[in-house]
Amino acid sequence: MAKKTINILNKSSHRGAAAKIRKLKLKYPELSNAEIGRTVGCTEGNVRSVLRQFLRDATESDLRDYQANKADVFDALGLQLLQSLTPSKLEKASALQAVTAAAILQDKTQVLRGQATSINVTVLMDVVEAIRARRDGRDG
Repeated sequence: MAKKTINILNKSSHRGAAAKIRKLKLKYPELSNAEIGRTVGCTEGNVRSVLRQFLRDATESDLRDYQANKADVFDALGLQLLQSLTPSKLEKASALQAVTAAAILQDKTQVLRGQATSINVTVLMDVVEAIRARRDGRDG
């Protein structure tokens, strides 16, 4: 771990230590609780407590698996959401709410997979035309 990160964290106040503990554990999973405690300026017991509350019943391995497969998890949630729609549910919640939730999951899935989430076709066509003009020696 870079010393700069440790020094920045040590200079800050104790306020917000839990967020720093979570961030360090996610970014540097190899750090022990004692090392995180020294970096943040709290006890190892405090680090254990924060991480226990953060992870709840999950293990660090569960968290890593989730992080590695988040796009697939979001896909599964989107499918469950859409499959759970019934006429009765649609009467209680607007269709817009249900579709928006599914669209957000789709958008986040594409972001996680490094795929475009929105493409402006007009802009793309302008780029294609400019490339053709340049290739053909015309002014764009």
